[in-house]
Amino acid sequence: MRLKSWGHAIIVMVFALVTNSSFASALRIAGPHAERVHHTSIDASLDTKKHRINASMTLRWRNTTNETLEQIPFHLYLNAFSRTDTTFMTESNGGRLRNDTREGDAKANFGYVQVSRITLGNGQDLMPNWTVDEDIASLKLPQPLAPNDEIVLKMSFTSQLPKVFARSGHNGDTFNFVAQWFPKPGVYSDGRWVNHRYHANTEFFADFGNYDVNITAPSDFIVGATGYLAQKSVAGELTTHHYKAEDVHDFVWVADSKFAEVTDTWNGITIRLLHQKPLSEKSIQNQFAAAKASFSWFDEHVGAYPYATMTLVQPPKNAGGASGMEYPTLVTTITNLDYSEYMHAPAMVTIHEIGHNYWQGILASNEFEESWMDEGINSYTEGRIMEEALKQKNIVQFSHFGADMPTMHHVQSARVPTLDRVKTDGWKYIDRTSYRNNSYSKPATILNTVERVWGKDMMDSLLKQYYKQWAFKHPDTQDFIDIAATLDAKMAAYLDAALNSLATIDVKVALAVSEKKEEAGGYALQVGTKEPTFTEPKKTDAFQHTITLVREGELYPPILNVLITYDDGETETRQWHMDGDIPWLTWRWESDKALKEVMIDPTFKLLVDKNLSNNIKRAKGNSNESWRWAISLFQTIQHSFSLILPL
Repeated sequence: MRLKSWGHAIIVMVFALVTNSSFASALRIAGPHAERVHHTSIDASLDTKKHRINASMTLRWRNTTNETLEQIPFHLYLNAFSRTDTTFMTESNGGRLRNDTREGDAKANFGYVQVSRITLGNGQDLMPNWTVDEDIASLKLPQPLAPNDEIVLKMSFTSQLPKVFARSGHNGDTFNFVAQWFPKPGVYSDGRWVNHRYHANTEFFADFGNYDVNITAPSDFIVGATGYLAQKSVAGELTTHHYKAEDVHDFVWVADSKFAEVTDTWNGITIRLLHQKPLSEKSIQNQFAAAKASFSWFDEHVGAYPYATMTLVQPPKNAGGASGMEYPTLVTTITNLDYSEYMHAPAMVTIHEIGHNYWQGILASNEFEESWMDEGINSYTEGRIMEEALKQKNIVQFSHFGADMPTMHHVQSARVPTLDRVKTDGWKYIDRTSYRNNSYSKPATILNTVERVWGKDMMDSLLKQYYKQWAFKHPDTQDFIDIAATLDAKMAAYLDAALNSLATIDVKVALAVSEKKEEAGGYALQVGTKEPTFTEPKKTDAFQHTITLVREGELYPPILNVLITYDDGETETRQWHMDGDIPWLTWRWESDKALKEVMIDPTFKLLVDKNLSNNIKRAKGNSNESWRWAISLFQTIQHSFSLILPL
């Protein structure tokens, strides 16, 4: 800015230093991209001793529905941590989530958000119209709000961060992760308000809008937030960070005096890493490589990232509950980012969380009711990014043994009983294991199966068309299936059955027999002869083979290959054309060599198969022992992996 005089400049430098961000806009690709339902302005001040935010908010909210509305519901997510008897606390067994546990009943472990003032833009008091029920609230409007009309609300609120064990909170020291921290309106969708409670097995759903947020914190604290830094003003011991974000459905921020900061860029995206000290240069570059691999892969296979920034946040070791989470243009990594040649979790989790910025951040499906649309699709694409863009196929690698993400997801999915449909409200699964499986591993395994049966090009077409048609529009499961139907009707029917029913599949070799062919013998019965002649049966040099293949369940593809191996090592591949009415097939034939082994689906296209160990059978002896050992080993690795990853 231009200063009128040197005297004025000195005064400004003493009392407030103002710097403009190098970012010109929150968007890398000019918008608007979404229907902007609201414009939210917040002035927030962080008390780092109490881990408390005092804030004022101006919400300009537009009725984009076709109905006249008489009330607006709000989420007060932090109230889930206000008492031990909230829905979240009860469903999480007193505060246990993703291998993290609430530390105890001390006051510092609880949190809340409390609204102290609500007025219209003209100052009319609306507090008598405000009702609160645990972590949801409702505002009765002073007069009905017609379609396309706007209302301006001014609020004052206090957000007390809990000791972090589930996404939001502090670590009892300098780390403050401020997520789901302000009163957030629900979403009016398909003739109803979607404003569910904060359940242990659900995440979030919100409308798109613009955010203009001032965050004031001690000057020795590094702050990161959704969007871009428009301006930073230093006044003594306090600094105000002015962030702006466009076409996003949430706004989060983090503050910690112990962060180190490093930045990199990729095709117009500024990537900022806020990490704990010390962290090796190789580990830092591994994080940037993961981010760039993600953006590159999505640009090629799905669609472009429209925002200009991405902030990666490494929580400290005693704040693991905040790790592995996704928010618009800001994600948290796992706490241990040290590079390893054997375990590639630091890169994989960062790829996973950045992927959420597409499937949840941009497409913005309803995570309360259809969590698979974010977590499941993302779990599928993370494996492809690891292999195709990062060039790291296996998530774990020990000598010649490795396990890739499709295998890990298959093992997890296969070991969990099929008791719930994939498409189920998050709080209605039988238990958290079923929620995790049906949100992450099972839909990833379904999509990996679709890719292998119908081809990678077909899968890319599905993802591209889905992204192109539904970005920023809150799609549901049927919308995804409808896109698939425009490409291949059988693929769409398969997805429908896999996602909306309890259908399963197990294919197996029920019988594999190979014996020497006998030259027929016995009595030769002829009319008119008194005594029939007898010839003794005898073996020949030929072999006769019998194979019986069986499928149990309805989730079968149109065709599966069957690999037949003979004793001399020669092989042949036959095709099993699945018949909807007959769940088995028997082949009988003869050859001049003995049959050694039969294997259904040798290239593992049908990853939804509940039991791969019975896909192979020897004509003599038992070939299943090595398969049982391998599956058991994968299960052990998968279980160990689940304990360290914040999924």
